[in-house]
Amino acid sequence: MTAPKGHTEANRALALGAMIRKLRREHRLTLSQLADLVPMSASNLSRIELGAQGPPPDETIQRIADALKADPDDLLRAAGRYAPSAARAASSAQDSASIAAARSAIAEMPERSSPPASLAWPE
Repeated sequence: MTAPKGHTEANRALALGAMIRKLRREHRLTLSQLADLVPMSASNLSRIELGAQGPPPDETIQRIADALKADPDDLLRAAGRYAPSAARAASSAQDSASIAAARSAIAEMPERSSPPASLAWPE
């Protein structure tokens, strides 16, 4: 049996909050100091750290990571979100390779002005 969605989100909020608090303390910042860097209210940041609300939007997580000089992907994973930067990099590399292969194949195709006789409609 899987955990109800609310419990899972609460666990993610707690995990994210604990990670943010740990990083903040490692940087010897108060809640108010970090809140000023993000920017957001200290009370909202406190609720995030305590896991009292669901994980904030990705943009907020990104700003917190930037203020703490942390990897945003780590914080996004703690929030239960797929880390987008790694996915975009992999997808972009695959897309570029596929496009290059398609362009190469098209360039090697012989140019035809009309279909071969075997495919032409009888008159």
